[in-house]
Amino acid sequence: MPPSEIDTQLAAYFETRAQQREEEIDARLAELTPRERSLVRDAAVMGYVLGRMDERAKREFPKDTPIFRGVVLAALRDDENFRVLRGACHQYVEPTAES
Repeated sequence: MPPSEIDTQLAAYFETRAQQREEEIDARLAELTPRERSLVRDAAVMGYVLGRMDERAKREFPKDTPIFRGVVLAALRDDENFRVLRGACHQYVEPTAES
């Protein structure tokens, strides 16, 4: 059964959105210093590893790069947290008791 026009359009839309997400990630990472990217990568990967420790034996474990990029994208989608990574501020500041 040949794909319908709607299937073709939907596939093209998904491909376009995937490319846009990759460009958004690349643009944000380009603003970070190599050290900042390294720290974010280490933290993202370790957070993922610790979150999946009990599942590792049951599933294939992803490589660092997909984990790293997924965490950056998730941070960009969060409106309240990850202010430095999202570019909303330049330095992390500890919240005060009043905040």
